[in-house]
Amino acid sequence: MATIVPAAVATTVAGAAAVGADPAGARVIGVAGDGPVPGDAPVTPVGEIAVTTLPSGRRVVTDRMPGAASATVVALVGVGGRDEPAPLAGVSHFLEHLLCKGSDDWPAAAVAEAVDERGGDLDAVTDRERTAVQVRVPATEAGFALDLLDALVLRPAVRADEVDLERRVILEELAQAEEDPEDRAHTLAAQALYGAHPLAREVIGDRRTLAAMGPAEISGFHAARYEPGAMVVAAAGGVDHDEVVDAVRRWDAAGTPAAPDPLLRVDRTPPDPRPGTTQVLRRPGEQAHVVVGWPVGAVAEADRPALGVVAHILGGGPASRLFRAVRDERGLAYAVDASLALHVDAGALTAYAACSPGAVAEVRDLLVAEVDRLATDGPTAREVAVATGYLSGASTLALEDSATRAWRVAVEELERGGARPSAERVAVYREVTVEAARAAATVLRAEPSTAVVGPVSRRLRL
Repeated sequence: MATIVPAAVATTVAGAAAVGADPAGARVIGVAGDGPVPGDAPVTPVGEIAVTTLPSGRRVVTDRMPGAASATVVALVGVGGRDEPAPLAGVSHFLEHLLCKGSDDWPAAAVAEAVDERGGDLDAVTDRERTAVQVRVPATEAGFALDLLDALVLRPAVRADEVDLERRVILEELAQAEEDPEDRAHTLAAQALYGAHPLAREVIGDRRTLAAMGPAEISGFHAARYEPGAMVVAAAGGVDHDEVVDAVRRWDAAGTPAAPDPLLRVDRTPPDPRPGTTQVLRRPGEQAHVVVGWPVGAVAEADRPALGVVAHILGGGPASRLFRAVRDERGLAYAVDASLALHVDAGALTAYAACSPGAVAEVRDLLVAEVDRLATDGPTAREVAVATGYLSGASTLALEDSATRAWRVAVEELERGGARPSAERVAVYREVTVEAARAAATVLRAEPSTAVVGPVSRRLRL
């Protein structure tokens, strides 16, 4: 299946306490299904989004799902692997691990037991531009979820013993990733495309940087980057906006932290893609893993749905062009798909296939030929209809999941100009026209980069 946005989180959460008047008040985005509404909107079965910005700059967004039995709370911070000084590559991910290890108030064992006792789950994720911690619980336990995130995200216990223990865990995670040939192929594809730019680095870091990190470095990074203005707290499900705001307001009661070290702040600079670059990693195995990537540049929010439609047409399932050309018509691969990774100032569409070592050149040429054909001739009206139908339908089905909804409104509020009603989020795919999809496909005319991992011949020429 085509991946159309950067990978999301899986977490859970719920409500909180009572609220006082906020100076700015709550910004009610609208009632999903009924469009924007002023002031307090009537309760509908598909939810309501509201946003409040606290005096500290921290934003609180809720997506109420009347009748929902679950609640998911996400604390999303706009910092990830690309925002780290090179000597601390991997510190965002290291910190994410430690956030789930508890605080001085909540030891790790107590956290696990408390979440378990409520039938909930606690999860966290780091990618290249963001870090998130998520708690999903029964809606009646929303207050617990908010208080727990307060302790974990703002007051983590970054102790030497926990750092040393978690370093061992992360090194095992790194070893597992290195042994996964598909994972390695995608990593090499990013390096082929972006070179030495931070977007090409492994979010997890490497053995050298992981060995150099101690409590001082990790705590310093936390102080420098987990500031209120860089954070969105989102709750979806059986939640009340005022109660959530009141709970998050207490997060700021501890006052202003000490001034962070400015050397731990890294300004984002756009990458300079390297078209035509090839990376090959020869290693034992039964299959070769091929990834071909096309740079798409910085894609405006309004243009992302159309490019998502193009990605689905290419590699979104059995009806996609790549699936038909590589698997159905020639039997060259079992796994074949396309994915779209979009960042604030760059992006890439990648095509992936796993095949026998002797078929690498043929498969790579097929992937390139299909993308070139789509970029030149554009998609058919029927292809656009199928893709928009699938994407809008999948978005509709996701409305039933509080974790998905909390993640979506958090990302939209942090990065995309504000959270949107669910109906608008679904409609953006239905509104993609054939002309818009054809225009979006033209960005794939750039020369691609290639990565191959597997037992391929040294005589391989791509």
